[in-house]
Amino acid sequence: MKKIIIFLIAFLLFLPVVFAKQGHMKLLAVSEENEQKGGIADLFLQIEPGTGRVFLETFPLTRVDTQISTRFAKEIACEFSSVECDNFDFFYTITADSAIIAGPSAGAPITILTISLLNGWPLKEDAAITGTINSGGLVGPVGGLKAKIEAGKREGMSKILIPKGKQIREGNKTYSIENLSRELGIEIIEVGALKEALEHFTGKKPENRAKNVSIDPSYEETMKMLAIELCARSTKLSNDFSKLKISAGNETKNAEKNALNLTKKGREAFSEKMYYSSASYCFGANVEYSYLLLSAGNLTKEGILEKARQVKNDIEKLEKQVGSFQIKTITDLESYMVVKERLLEADDIIGLVFENSNETETSLRNLAFANERLNSAKSWATFMDSRGREFNLNKEIVKDACKKKISEVEERFQYVQIYFPQNLANTRKELDYAYQDLNKENYELCLFKASKAKANVDIILSVFGIEPEQVDDVLKEKQKIVKENLIDETKKGIFPILGYSYYEYANALSNDDPFSAMLYSEYALELSNLDIYFKDGKKNIKKKLGIDKKALFGTLFVFIFGFVIGIASIKIIEFQRKKYKKFRANKK
Repeated sequence: MKKIIIFLIAFLLFLPVVFAKQGHMKLLAVSEENEQKGGIADLFLQIEPGTGRVFLETFPLTRVDTQISTRFAKEIACEFSSVECDNFDFFYTITADSAIIAGPSAGAPITILTISLLNGWPLKEDAAITGTINSGGLVGPVGGLKAKIEAGKREGMSKILIPKGKQIREGNKTYSIENLSRELGIEIIEVGALKEALEHFTGKKPENRAKNVSIDPSYEETMKMLAIELCARSTKLSNDFSKLKISAGNETKNAEKNALNLTKKGREAFSEKMYYSSASYCFGANVEYSYLLLSAGNLTKEGILEKARQVKNDIEKLEKQVGSFQIKTITDLESYMVVKERLLEADDIIGLVFENSNETETSLRNLAFANERLNSAKSWATFMDSRGREFNLNKEIVKDACKKKISEVEERFQYVQIYFPQNLANTRKELDYAYQDLNKENYELCLFKASKAKANVDIILSVFGIEPEQVDDVLKEKQKIVKENLIDETKKGIFPILGYSYYEYANALSNDDPFSAMLYSEYALELSNLDIYFKDGKKNIKKKLGIDKKALFGTLFVFIFGFVIGIASIKIIEFQRKKYKKFRANKK
Protein backbone atom coordinates (compact mmCIF):
# COMPACT_ATOMS: atom_id res chain seq x y z
CA MET A 1 0.00 0.00 0.00
CA LYS A 2 2.82 2.38 0.86
CA LYS A 3 4.38 1.86 -2.54
CA ILE A 4 1.07 2.68 -4.25
CA ILE A 5 0.86 5.93 -2.29
CA ILE A 6 4.43 6.78 -3.31
CA PHE A 7 3.52 6.24 -6.96
CA LEU A 8 0.46 8.49 -6.64
CA ILE A 9 2.49 11.24 -4.97
CA ALA A 10 5.09 11.03 -7.73
CA PHE A 11 2.32 11.29 -10.31
CA LEU A 12 0.81 14.39 -8.66
CA LEU A 13 4.21 16.03 -8.30
CA PHE A 14 4.88 15.47 -11.96
CA LEU A 15 1.53 16.95 -13.11
CA PRO A 16 2.81 20.58 -13.25
CA VAL A 17 5.53 19.39 -15.62
CA VAL A 18 2.84 17.82 -17.82
CA PHE A 19 0.92 21.08 -18.04
CA ALA A 20 3.90 23.44 -18.26
CA LYS A 21 4.49 25.07 -21.62
CA GLN A 22 7.74 26.68 -22.71
CA GLY A 23 8.62 28.96 -25.60
CA HIS A 24 11.26 31.34 -26.94
CA MET A 25 11.67 34.11 -29.50
CA LYS A 26 14.21 36.78 -30.39
CA LEU A 27 13.64 40.31 -29.14
CA LEU A 28 14.78 43.40 -31.05
CA ALA A 29 16.16 46.12 -28.79
CA VAL A 30 18.46 49.12 -28.59
CA SER A 31 21.39 49.67 -26.28
CA GLU A 32 20.73 51.55 -23.05
CA GLU A 33 24.01 53.42 -23.53
CA ASN A 34 23.40 54.27 -27.19
CA GLU A 35 19.88 54.20 -28.62
CA GLN A 36 21.29 54.22 -32.16
CA LYS A 37 22.89 50.83 -31.60
CA GLY A 38 20.61 47.85 -32.07
CA GLY A 39 20.87 44.56 -30.25
CA ILE A 40 19.21 41.20 -29.84
CA ALA A 41 17.81 39.76 -26.65
CA ASP A 42 16.30 36.36 -25.91
CA LEU A 43 12.76 36.22 -24.63
CA PHE A 44 11.68 33.05 -22.81
CA LEU A 45 8.28 32.14 -21.38
CA GLN A 46 7.12 29.25 -19.24
CA ILE A 47 3.42 28.85 -18.36
CA GLU A 48 2.50 26.66 -15.41
CA PRO A 49 -0.69 25.96 -13.45
CA GLY A 50 -1.10 28.73 -10.90
CA THR A 51 -3.16 31.73 -9.86
CA GLY A 52 -2.65 34.31 -12.62
CA ARG A 53 0.67 35.71 -11.41
CA VAL A 54 3.26 37.24 -13.76
CA PHE A 55 6.99 36.98 -13.05
CA LEU A 56 9.74 38.74 -15.00
CA GLU A 57 13.46 38.10 -14.70
CA THR A 58 15.89 40.14 -16.80
CA PHE A 59 19.62 40.09 -17.24
CA PRO A 60 20.98 42.71 -17.26
CA LEU A 61 18.19 44.50 -15.36
CA THR A 62 15.68 46.46 -17.46
CA ARG A 63 13.54 49.42 -16.52
CA VAL A 64 10.28 49.14 -14.55
CA ASP A 65 8.20 49.92 -17.66
CA THR A 66 9.25 46.54 -19.06
CA GLN A 67 7.59 44.83 -16.11
CA ILE A 68 4.34 46.75 -16.59
CA SER A 69 4.27 46.26 -20.36
CA THR A 70 4.83 42.52 -19.81
CA ARG A 71 1.73 42.28 -17.63
CA PHE A 72 -0.23 44.31 -20.14
CA ALA A 73 0.90 42.10 -23.04
CA LYS A 74 -0.08 38.97 -21.12
CA GLU A 75 -3.59 40.38 -20.59
CA ILE A 76 -3.99 41.16 -24.30
CA ALA A 77 -2.80 37.62 -25.17
CA CYS A 78 -5.23 35.96 -22.75
CA GLU A 79 -8.13 38.04 -24.03
CA PHE A 80 -7.18 37.29 -27.65
CA SER A 81 -6.93 33.55 -26.93
CA SER A 82 -10.10 33.39 -24.80
CA VAL A 83 -8.14 31.60 -22.09
CA GLU A 84 -8.98 31.82 -18.39
CA CYS A 85 -5.47 32.91 -17.38
CA ASP A 86 -6.30 33.14 -13.68
CA ASN A 87 -5.48 29.43 -13.65
CA PHE A 88 -1.85 29.92 -14.76
CA ASP A 89 1.38 31.60 -13.71
CA PHE A 90 3.57 33.21 -16.37
CA PHE A 91 7.37 33.21 -16.04
CA TYR A 92 9.08 35.58 -18.49
CA THR A 93 12.85 35.85 -18.85
CA ILE A 94 14.75 38.39 -20.97
CA THR A 95 18.50 37.93 -21.41
CA ALA A 96 20.94 40.04 -23.41
CA ASP A 97 24.69 40.48 -23.75
CA SER A 98 24.51 44.13 -22.64
CA ALA A 99 22.03 46.54 -21.03
CA ILE A 100 19.08 47.16 -23.36
CA ILE A 101 15.94 49.26 -23.46
CA ALA A 102 12.96 46.94 -23.78
CA GLY A 103 9.99 48.71 -22.20
CA PRO A 104 6.87 49.27 -24.31
CA SER A 105 8.51 48.11 -27.54
CA ALA A 106 8.62 44.57 -26.14
CA GLY A 107 4.82 44.53 -25.88
CA ALA A 108 4.09 43.07 -29.33
CA PRO A 109 6.66 40.20 -29.20
CA ILE A 110 5.68 39.28 -25.64
CA THR A 111 2.03 39.13 -26.70
CA ILE A 112 2.81 36.96 -29.73
CA LEU A 113 4.95 34.52 -27.73
CA THR A 114 2.24 34.24 -25.07
CA ILE A 115 -0.49 33.61 -27.66
CA SER A 116 1.63 30.95 -29.37
CA LEU A 117 1.96 28.98 -26.13
CA LEU A 118 -1.66 29.41 -25.05
CA ASN A 119 -2.82 28.07 -28.41
CA GLY A 120 -0.02 25.60 -29.15
CA TRP A 121 1.10 27.42 -32.30
CA PRO A 122 4.81 27.03 -33.25
CA LEU A 123 6.61 30.29 -34.15
CA LYS A 124 8.86 30.86 -37.15
CA GLU A 125 12.41 31.47 -35.99
CA ASP A 126 13.49 33.74 -38.84
CA ALA A 127 11.03 36.55 -38.04
CA ALA A 128 11.04 39.27 -35.38
CA ILE A 129 8.74 42.14 -34.42
CA THR A 130 9.02 45.39 -32.51
CA GLY A 131 6.09 47.50 -31.40
CA THR A 132 3.90 48.40 -28.47
CA ILE A 133 0.67 46.48 -27.94
CA ASN A 134 -2.49 48.44 -27.28
CA SER A 135 -6.15 47.76 -26.63
CA GLY A 136 -7.79 45.44 -29.12
CA GLY A 137 -4.40 44.18 -30.30
CA LEU A 138 -3.30 47.37 -32.05
CA VAL A 139 0.45 47.39 -32.75
CA GLY A 140 1.79 50.83 -31.87
CA PRO A 141 4.90 52.83 -32.88
CA VAL A 142 8.33 52.64 -31.21
CA GLY A 143 11.72 54.29 -31.61
CA GLY A 144 15.08 53.01 -32.82
CA LEU A 145 13.57 51.16 -35.77
CA LYS A 146 16.56 51.40 -38.10
CA ALA A 147 18.94 50.16 -35.41
CA LYS A 148 16.63 47.28 -34.55
CA ILE A 149 16.21 46.24 -38.18
CA GLU A 150 20.00 46.27 -38.65
CA ALA A 151 20.37 44.11 -35.52
CA GLY A 152 17.83 41.68 -36.93
CA LYS A 153 19.78 41.49 -40.18
CA ARG A 154 23.02 40.73 -38.30
CA GLU A 155 21.21 37.97 -36.42
CA GLY A 156 20.20 36.32 -39.67
CA MET A 157 16.54 37.26 -39.64
CA SER A 158 14.79 37.24 -43.01
CA LYS A 159 11.70 39.20 -41.96
CA ILE A 160 11.19 42.14 -39.58
CA LEU A 161 7.71 43.33 -38.63
CA ILE A 162 7.30 46.97 -37.63
CA PRO A 163 4.29 49.19 -36.80
CA LYS A 164 2.59 50.97 -39.69
CA GLY A 165 4.13 54.32 -40.50
CA LYS A 166 5.27 54.34 -44.16
CA GLN A 167 8.59 55.92 -43.18
CA ILE A 168 11.29 55.36 -40.57
CA ARG A 169 12.62 58.43 -38.79
CA GLU A 170 15.95 58.38 -36.98
CA GLY A 171 17.07 61.77 -35.70
CA ASN A 172 16.83 64.25 -38.57
CA LYS A 173 16.88 61.55 -41.24
CA THR A 174 13.93 59.81 -42.85
CA TYR A 175 14.15 56.44 -44.60
CA SER A 176 11.53 54.86 -46.83
CA ILE A 177 10.74 51.27 -45.92
CA GLU A 178 11.23 50.11 -49.50
CA ASN A 179 14.70 51.66 -49.81
CA LEU A 180 15.86 50.41 -46.41
CA SER A 181 14.58 46.92 -47.18
CA ARG A 182 16.50 46.92 -50.47
CA GLU A 183 19.65 48.35 -48.90
CA LEU A 184 19.79 45.81 -46.05
CA GLY A 185 18.47 42.88 -48.05
CA ILE A 186 15.80 42.03 -45.51
CA GLU A 187 12.01 41.94 -45.76
CA ILE A 188 10.42 44.76 -43.72
CA ILE A 189 6.67 44.47 -43.25
CA GLU A 190 4.28 46.98 -41.68
CA VAL A 191 1.55 45.57 -39.47
CA GLY A 192 -1.28 47.44 -37.81
CA ALA A 193 -2.86 44.72 -35.69
CA LEU A 194 -1.96 41.59 -33.79
CA LYS A 195 -3.78 39.28 -36.20
CA GLU A 196 -1.65 40.46 -39.12
CA ALA A 197 1.53 39.85 -37.17
CA LEU A 198 0.45 36.39 -36.03
CA GLU A 199 -0.07 35.28 -39.61
CA HIS A 200 3.60 36.03 -40.38
CA PHE A 201 4.79 34.14 -37.28
CA THR A 202 2.44 31.16 -37.30
CA GLY A 203 0.93 30.96 -40.78
CA LYS A 204 -2.51 31.15 -39.14
CA LYS A 205 -4.73 33.33 -41.31
CA PRO A 206 -7.48 35.35 -39.61
CA GLU A 207 -10.84 33.69 -40.02
CA ASN A 208 -13.21 35.17 -42.56
CA ARG A 209 -15.75 37.39 -40.85
CA ALA A 210 -18.98 38.92 -42.00
CA LYS A 211 -18.32 42.25 -43.67
CA ASN A 212 -20.80 44.13 -41.52
CA VAL A 213 -22.05 44.02 -37.95
CA SER A 214 -25.38 42.24 -37.69
CA ILE A 215 -27.47 44.91 -35.99
CA ASP A 216 -30.09 43.63 -33.60
CA PRO A 217 -33.46 44.60 -35.16
CA SER A 218 -35.00 45.50 -31.81
CA TYR A 219 -32.00 47.71 -30.96
CA GLU A 220 -32.26 49.49 -34.30
CA GLU A 221 -35.99 50.05 -33.91
CA THR A 222 -35.70 51.27 -30.31
CA MET A 223 -32.75 53.56 -31.09
CA LYS A 224 -34.59 54.88 -34.12
CA MET A 225 -37.58 55.77 -31.95
CA LEU A 226 -35.25 57.34 -29.39
CA ALA A 227 -33.69 59.51 -32.11
CA ILE A 228 -37.12 60.45 -33.46
CA GLU A 229 -38.25 61.38 -29.95
CA LEU A 230 -35.20 63.53 -29.18
CA CYS A 231 -35.09 65.20 -32.60
CA ALA A 232 -38.84 65.88 -32.52
CA ARG A 233 -38.23 67.55 -29.17
CA SER A 234 -35.56 69.69 -30.84
CA THR A 235 -38.10 70.83 -33.42
CA LYS A 236 -40.72 71.60 -30.77
CA LEU A 237 -38.28 73.55 -28.57
CA SER A 238 -37.02 75.44 -31.61
CA ASN A 239 -40.59 76.41 -32.57
CA ASP A 240 -41.38 77.46 -28.99
CA PHE A 241 -38.32 79.66 -28.91
CA SER A 242 -38.95 81.24 -32.33
CA LYS A 243 -42.45 82.30 -31.20
CA LEU A 244 -41.00 84.39 -28.40
CA LYS A 245 -39.33 86.87 -30.79
CA ILE A 246 -36.90 88.13 -28.17
CA SER A 247 -33.96 90.43 -28.84
CA ALA A 248 -30.91 88.25 -29.04
CA GLY A 249 -27.65 89.08 -27.27
CA ASN A 250 -24.31 87.41 -28.03
CA GLU A 251 -24.95 84.55 -25.57
CA THR A 252 -28.35 83.90 -27.09
CA LYS A 253 -27.04 84.06 -30.66
CA ASN A 254 -24.26 81.61 -29.94
CA ALA A 255 -26.61 79.16 -28.21
CA GLU A 256 -29.14 79.35 -31.05
CA LYS A 257 -26.42 78.91 -33.69
CA ASN A 258 -25.06 75.86 -31.87
CA ALA A 259 -28.56 74.41 -31.51
CA LEU A 260 -29.29 74.83 -35.22
CA ASN A 261 -25.97 73.22 -36.17
CA LEU A 262 -26.56 70.23 -33.87
CA THR A 263 -30.13 69.82 -35.14
CA LYS A 264 -28.85 69.75 -38.71
CA LYS A 265 -26.26 67.10 -37.82
CA GLY A 266 -28.96 65.09 -36.08
CA ARG A 267 -31.10 65.05 -39.21
CA GLU A 268 -28.17 64.11 -41.44
CA ALA A 269 -27.19 61.25 -39.15
CA PHE A 270 -30.79 60.03 -39.07
CA SER A 271 -30.97 60.00 -42.87
CA GLU A 272 -27.86 57.75 -42.86
CA LYS A 273 -29.50 55.44 -40.28
CA MET A 274 -26.95 56.40 -37.64
CA TYR A 275 -29.61 56.63 -34.97
CA TYR A 276 -27.41 56.85 -31.86
CA SER A 277 -25.44 59.70 -33.43
CA SER A 278 -28.67 61.39 -34.42
CA ALA A 279 -30.00 61.10 -30.86
CA SER A 280 -26.71 62.47 -29.44
CA TYR A 281 -26.71 65.52 -31.69
CA CYS A 282 -30.37 66.25 -30.97
CA PHE A 283 -29.75 65.88 -27.23
CA GLY A 284 -27.09 68.61 -27.51
CA ALA A 285 -29.53 70.81 -29.43
CA ASN A 286 -32.19 70.26 -26.77
CA VAL A 287 -29.87 71.45 -24.01
CA GLU A 288 -29.26 74.68 -25.93
CA TYR A 289 -32.95 75.25 -26.69
CA SER A 290 -33.97 74.49 -23.09
CA TYR A 291 -31.46 77.05 -21.88
CA LEU A 292 -32.77 79.65 -24.35
CA LEU A 293 -36.38 79.08 -23.27
CA LEU A 294 -35.48 79.24 -19.57
CA SER A 295 -33.51 82.44 -20.18
CA ALA A 296 -36.47 83.97 -22.03
CA GLY A 297 -38.82 83.11 -19.16
CA ASN A 298 -37.30 85.71 -16.83
CA LEU A 299 -37.51 83.26 -13.94
CA THR A 300 -36.96 84.51 -10.42
CA LYS A 301 -34.67 82.71 -8.03
CA GLU A 302 -37.67 80.92 -6.50
CA GLY A 303 -38.98 80.01 -9.96
CA ILE A 304 -35.64 78.39 -10.84
CA LEU A 305 -35.60 76.46 -7.55
CA GLU A 306 -39.18 75.28 -8.07
CA LYS A 307 -38.30 73.83 -11.49
CA ALA A 308 -35.18 72.26 -9.98
CA ARG A 309 -37.29 70.57 -7.28
CA GLN A 310 -39.59 69.14 -9.94
CA VAL A 311 -36.62 67.69 -11.87
CA LYS A 312 -35.26 66.29 -8.61
CA ASN A 313 -38.57 64.52 -7.89
CA ASP A 314 -38.67 63.06 -11.41
CA ILE A 315 -35.12 61.76 -11.02
CA GLU A 316 -36.02 59.99 -7.77
CA LYS A 317 -39.12 58.39 -9.34
CA LEU A 318 -37.15 56.97 -12.27
CA GLU A 319 -34.39 55.75 -9.94
CA LYS A 320 -36.96 53.70 -8.00
CA GLN A 321 -38.36 52.21 -11.20
CA VAL A 322 -34.93 51.28 -12.53
CA GLY A 323 -33.76 49.94 -9.16
CA SER A 324 -36.49 47.29 -9.14
CA PHE A 325 -35.56 45.93 -12.56
CA GLN A 326 -33.88 42.49 -12.69
CA ILE A 327 -30.75 42.50 -14.88
CA LYS A 328 -30.46 39.32 -16.94
CA THR A 329 -28.57 40.16 -20.14
CA ILE A 330 -25.63 42.27 -21.27
CA THR A 331 -28.16 44.60 -22.93
CA ASP A 332 -29.90 45.02 -19.56
CA LEU A 333 -26.57 45.66 -17.87
CA GLU A 334 -25.43 48.29 -20.34
CA SER A 335 -28.86 49.97 -20.41
CA TYR A 336 -28.86 50.08 -16.62
CA MET A 337 -25.37 51.60 -16.66
CA VAL A 338 -26.41 54.37 -19.04
CA VAL A 339 -29.66 55.18 -17.25
CA LYS A 340 -28.01 55.26 -13.81
CA GLU A 341 -25.13 57.38 -15.05
CA ARG A 342 -27.51 59.91 -16.60
CA LEU A 343 -29.67 60.02 -13.50
CA LEU A 344 -26.69 60.54 -11.21
CA GLU A 345 -25.28 63.19 -13.52
CA ALA A 346 -28.66 64.97 -13.63
CA ASP A 347 -28.90 64.75 -9.84
CA ASP A 348 -25.40 66.18 -9.39
CA ILE A 349 -26.15 69.07 -11.74
CA ILE A 350 -29.45 69.82 -9.97
CA GLY A 351 -27.47 69.93 -6.75
CA LEU A 352 -25.37 72.70 -8.28
CA VAL A 353 -28.55 74.66 -9.06
CA PHE A 354 -29.47 74.63 -5.36
CA GLU A 355 -25.92 75.50 -4.33
CA ASN A 356 -25.51 78.40 -6.78
CA SER A 357 -29.07 79.73 -6.92
CA ASN A 358 -27.81 83.33 -6.75
CA GLU A 359 -25.93 82.89 -10.05
CA THR A 360 -28.86 83.04 -12.45
CA GLU A 361 -27.01 82.38 -15.71
CA THR A 362 -25.13 79.35 -14.36
CA SER A 363 -28.27 77.99 -12.69
CA LEU A 364 -30.25 78.20 -15.94
CA ARG A 365 -27.52 76.37 -17.83
CA ASN A 366 -27.38 73.63 -15.20
CA LEU A 367 -31.17 73.33 -14.99
CA ALA A 368 -31.45 72.94 -18.77
CA PHE A 369 -28.76 70.25 -18.87
CA ALA A 370 -30.18 68.30 -15.91
CA ASN A 371 -33.68 68.30 -17.39
CA GLU A 372 -32.49 67.01 -20.77
CA ARG A 373 -30.26 64.43 -19.09
CA LEU A 374 -33.31 63.16 -17.27
CA ASN A 375 -35.23 62.92 -20.55
CA SER A 376 -32.42 60.93 -22.18
CA ALA A 377 -32.36 58.56 -19.17
CA LYS A 378 -36.09 57.91 -19.68
CA SER A 379 -35.43 57.11 -23.34
CA TRP A 380 -32.57 54.70 -22.57
CA ALA A 381 -34.70 52.90 -19.99
CA THR A 382 -36.74 51.47 -22.88
CA PHE A 383 -33.79 49.17 -23.71
CA MET A 384 -34.16 47.35 -20.38
CA ASP A 385 -36.27 44.43 -21.59
CA SER A 386 -34.00 41.37 -21.11
CA ARG A 387 -33.31 40.78 -24.80
CA GLY A 388 -30.47 38.48 -25.84
CA ARG A 389 -28.47 35.76 -24.13
CA GLU A 390 -28.85 35.58 -20.36
CA PHE A 391 -26.01 35.57 -17.81
CA ASN A 392 -25.75 35.25 -14.06
CA LEU A 393 -25.43 38.95 -13.19
CA ASN A 394 -25.97 38.92 -9.46
CA LYS A 395 -24.38 41.61 -7.30
CA GLU A 396 -21.35 39.56 -6.24
CA ILE A 397 -20.44 38.63 -9.81
CA VAL A 398 -20.77 42.23 -11.03
CA LYS A 399 -18.74 43.34 -8.00
CA ASP A 400 -15.92 40.97 -8.96
CA ALA A 401 -16.05 42.27 -12.55
CA CYS A 402 -15.84 45.84 -11.28
CA LYS A 403 -12.81 45.06 -9.09
CA LYS A 404 -11.05 43.27 -11.94
CA LYS A 405 -11.66 46.18 -14.30
CA ILE A 406 -10.33 48.63 -11.71
CA SER A 407 -7.14 46.58 -11.35
CA GLU A 408 -6.71 46.67 -15.15
CA VAL A 409 -7.02 50.46 -15.10
CA GLU A 410 -4.56 50.85 -12.23
CA GLU A 411 -1.97 48.79 -14.09
CA ARG A 412 -2.32 50.83 -17.28
CA PHE A 413 -2.41 54.04 -15.25
CA GLN A 414 0.99 53.27 -13.72
CA TYR A 415 2.33 52.41 -17.16
CA VAL A 416 1.19 55.66 -18.82
CA GLN A 417 2.17 57.73 -15.79
CA ILE A 418 5.83 57.00 -16.54
CA TYR A 419 5.55 58.93 -19.83
CA PHE A 420 2.55 61.28 -19.55
CA PRO A 421 1.85 62.10 -15.89
CA GLN A 422 0.37 65.47 -16.86
CA ASN A 423 -2.40 63.93 -19.01
CA LEU A 424 -3.99 61.67 -16.43
CA ALA A 425 -5.96 64.00 -14.14
CA ASN A 426 -9.35 63.25 -15.74
CA THR A 427 -8.63 59.53 -15.81
CA ARG A 428 -7.72 59.54 -12.12
CA LYS A 429 -10.94 61.40 -11.40
CA GLU A 430 -13.02 58.85 -13.35
CA LEU A 431 -11.23 56.01 -11.58
CA ASP A 432 -11.89 57.61 -8.18
CA TYR A 433 -15.58 57.74 -9.07
CA ALA A 434 -15.42 54.01 -9.83
CA TYR A 435 -13.93 53.39 -6.37
CA GLN A 436 -16.70 55.48 -4.80
CA ASP A 437 -19.36 53.44 -6.59
CA LEU A 438 -17.62 50.25 -5.47
CA ASN A 439 -17.80 51.40 -1.85
CA LYS A 440 -21.45 52.42 -2.26
CA GLU A 441 -22.22 48.99 -3.77
CA ASN A 442 -23.20 50.56 -7.11
CA TYR A 443 -21.28 47.79 -8.88
CA GLU A 444 -22.80 48.28 -12.33
CA LEU A 445 -21.84 51.95 -12.34
CA CYS A 446 -18.41 51.06 -10.98
CA LEU A 447 -17.88 48.72 -13.94
CA PHE A 448 -19.06 51.40 -16.36
CA LYS A 449 -16.83 54.15 -14.99
CA ALA A 450 -13.82 51.87 -14.69
CA SER A 451 -14.35 50.83 -18.33
CA LYS A 452 -14.38 54.47 -19.41
CA ALA A 453 -11.30 55.19 -17.31
CA LYS A 454 -9.52 52.29 -18.97
CA ALA A 455 -10.48 53.66 -22.39
CA ASN A 456 -9.08 57.07 -21.39
CA VAL A 457 -5.73 55.45 -20.57
CA ASP A 458 -5.76 53.30 -23.70
CA ILE A 459 -6.33 56.30 -25.97
CA ILE A 460 -3.04 57.76 -24.71
CA LEU A 461 -1.30 54.47 -25.47
CA SER A 462 -2.93 54.32 -28.91
CA VAL A 463 -1.58 57.73 -30.00
CA PHE A 464 1.77 57.35 -28.20
CA GLY A 465 4.52 58.27 -30.66
CA ILE A 466 2.36 58.62 -33.78
CA GLU A 467 2.76 61.57 -36.11
CA PRO A 468 -0.24 63.85 -36.90
CA GLU A 469 -0.44 62.52 -40.44
CA GLN A 470 -0.79 58.96 -39.08
CA VAL A 471 -3.87 59.67 -36.95
CA ASP A 472 -6.36 58.75 -39.67
CA ASP A 473 -4.61 55.43 -40.35
CA VAL A 474 -4.54 54.56 -36.65
CA LEU A 475 -8.21 55.51 -36.32
CA LYS A 476 -9.17 53.29 -39.26
CA GLU A 477 -7.24 50.39 -37.75
CA LYS A 478 -8.90 50.92 -34.38
CA GLN A 479 -12.38 51.07 -35.93
CA LYS A 480 -11.64 47.88 -37.86
CA ILE A 481 -10.71 46.12 -34.61
CA VAL A 482 -13.87 47.38 -32.89
CA LYS A 483 -15.99 46.22 -35.82
CA GLU A 484 -14.46 42.72 -35.73
CA ASN A 485 -15.04 42.59 -31.99
CA LEU A 486 -18.70 43.52 -32.45
CA ILE A 487 -19.10 40.85 -35.14
CA ASP A 488 -17.63 38.27 -32.74
CA GLU A 489 -20.05 39.33 -30.00
CA THR A 490 -23.12 39.04 -32.23
CA LYS A 491 -22.04 35.49 -33.13
CA LYS A 492 -22.27 34.67 -29.43
CA GLY A 493 -25.86 35.91 -29.28
CA ILE A 494 -24.88 39.19 -27.61
CA PHE A 495 -25.57 42.66 -28.96
CA PRO A 496 -23.63 45.19 -26.85
CA ILE A 497 -25.78 48.27 -27.33
CA LEU A 498 -23.24 50.66 -25.81
CA GLY A 499 -20.33 49.21 -27.72
CA TYR A 500 -22.19 49.49 -31.01
CA SER A 501 -23.57 52.96 -30.20
CA TYR A 502 -20.13 54.34 -29.47
CA TYR A 503 -18.72 52.64 -32.56
CA GLU A 504 -21.36 54.33 -34.70
CA TYR A 505 -20.73 57.71 -33.06
CA ALA A 506 -16.98 57.33 -33.63
CA ASN A 507 -17.69 56.81 -37.33
CA ALA A 508 -19.83 59.95 -37.36
CA LEU A 509 -17.02 61.98 -35.76
CA SER A 510 -14.15 60.54 -37.79
CA ASN A 511 -14.00 63.24 -40.49
CA ASP A 512 -14.44 66.34 -38.32
CA ASP A 513 -12.89 65.27 -35.03
CA PRO A 514 -10.58 62.23 -35.37
CA PHE A 515 -9.26 62.40 -31.80
CA SER A 516 -12.78 62.33 -30.32
CA ALA A 517 -13.57 59.53 -32.76
CA MET A 518 -10.54 57.64 -31.40
CA LEU A 519 -11.80 58.07 -27.83
CA TYR A 520 -15.29 56.80 -28.68
CA SER A 521 -13.70 53.87 -30.50
CA GLU A 522 -11.92 53.03 -27.25
CA TYR A 523 -15.21 53.30 -25.36
CA ALA A 524 -16.76 50.98 -27.94
CA LEU A 525 -13.96 48.45 -27.53
CA GLU A 526 -14.19 48.42 -23.74
CA LEU A 527 -17.98 48.15 -23.64
CA SER A 528 -18.41 45.60 -26.41
CA ASN A 529 -16.86 42.66 -24.58
CA LEU A 530 -18.16 42.87 -21.02
CA ASP A 531 -19.27 39.26 -21.31
CA ILE A 532 -15.67 38.15 -20.67
CA TYR A 533 -16.34 38.87 -16.98
CA PHE A 534 -19.52 36.80 -16.90
CA LYS A 535 -18.62 33.51 -18.54
CA ASP A 536 -20.69 30.38 -18.20
CA GLY A 537 -18.86 27.99 -15.86
CA LYS A 538 -19.18 25.14 -18.37
CA LYS A 539 -17.88 27.11 -21.32
CA ASN A 540 -14.44 26.58 -22.85
CA ILE A 541 -13.33 23.88 -20.39
CA LYS A 542 -10.38 22.98 -22.58
CA LYS A 543 -9.29 26.61 -22.78
CA LYS A 544 -9.63 27.10 -19.04
CA LEU A 545 -7.49 24.07 -18.25
CA GLY A 546 -5.09 24.66 -21.11
CA ILE A 547 -4.80 20.93 -21.74
CA ASP A 548 -3.18 19.47 -24.83
CA LYS A 549 -5.22 16.25 -24.97
CA LYS A 550 -2.70 14.27 -27.00
CA ALA A 551 0.15 15.21 -24.68
CA LEU A 552 -1.98 14.52 -21.63
CA PHE A 553 -3.20 11.14 -22.83
CA GLY A 554 0.34 10.21 -23.85
CA THR A 555 1.66 11.16 -20.44
CA LEU A 556 -1.18 9.41 -18.66
CA PHE A 557 -0.50 6.28 -20.71
CA VAL A 558 3.18 6.36 -19.72
CA PHE A 559 2.28 6.82 -16.06
CA ILE A 560 -0.40 4.15 -16.05
CA PHE A 561 1.86 1.74 -17.93
CA GLY A 562 4.71 2.51 -15.54
CA PHE A 563 2.36 2.24 -12.60
CA VAL A 564 1.13 -1.21 -13.71
CA ILE A 565 4.69 -2.40 -14.44
CA GLY A 566 5.77 -1.08 -11.04
CA ILE A 567 2.97 -2.87 -9.21
CA ALA A 568 3.65 -6.07 -11.19
CA SER A 569 7.37 -5.82 -10.36
CA ILE A 570 6.60 -5.37 -6.69
CA LYS A 571 4.28 -8.36 -6.74
CA ILE A 572 6.88 -10.50 -8.52
CA ILE A 573 9.58 -9.45 -6.05
CA GLU A 574 7.28 -10.15 -3.10
CA PHE A 575 6.36 -13.55 -4.61
CA GLN A 576 10.03 -14.41 -5.14
CA ARG A 577 10.83 -13.27 -1.59
CA LYS A 578 8.06 -15.42 -0.11
CA LYS A 579 9.15 -18.35 -2.25
CA TYR A 580 12.73 -17.91 -1.09
CA LYS A 581 11.67 -17.73 2.58
CA LYS A 582 9.59 -20.89 2.15
CA PHE A 583 12.54 -22.63 0.50
CA ARG A 584 14.83 -21.65 3.37
CA ALA A 585 12.28 -22.84 5.90
CA ASN A 586 11.89 -26.21 4.17
CA LYS A 587 15.64 -26.59 3.94
CA LYS A 588 16.00 -26.14 7.67
